[in-house]
Amino acid sequence: MTDNIKPARKVNRVNKPQAVKLRTENGLTYKEIATIQGVDQAAIHRAIKHLLPTESTKVFINNRGDILARFQERILSSVNDDDIKKASLLQKAATMGIAYDKERLERNLSSFNVDTIVHSIEQIRQLRAERDTKPED
Repeated sequence: MTDNIKPARKVNRVNKPQAVKLRTENGLTYKEIATIQGVDQAAIHRAIKHLLPTESTKVFINNRGDILARFQERILSSVNDDDIKKASLLQKAATMGIAYDKERLERNLSSFNVDTIVHSIEQIRQLRAERDTKPED
């Protein structure tokens, strides 16, 4: 009765992040990726075909700033005083916070702290380099 039972076959799963990276960044074919991952070429294709950028994706990426600016303009122009009055306190506070953060980004103020830290690290590295190149007395 147990003579007809076959051992379970090991199933290799597609490593999607690796497969996408190999396809998009390294230009490998589905067959080459399948060989690397030890799976069938069709399995690679099924697993990542919907994850790869399309022409419209590339257009969006290249024009993202303008597309999002237009979208923001449409949303803001559609909001009126009645909409604002209907919003809860939480919605108003969250929206104000997000708008404030975005304003700081636009004015190049949000990265001020990071710039300060990076500048300090660069100064420390420069001082260490000077110290290490001075001859000992």
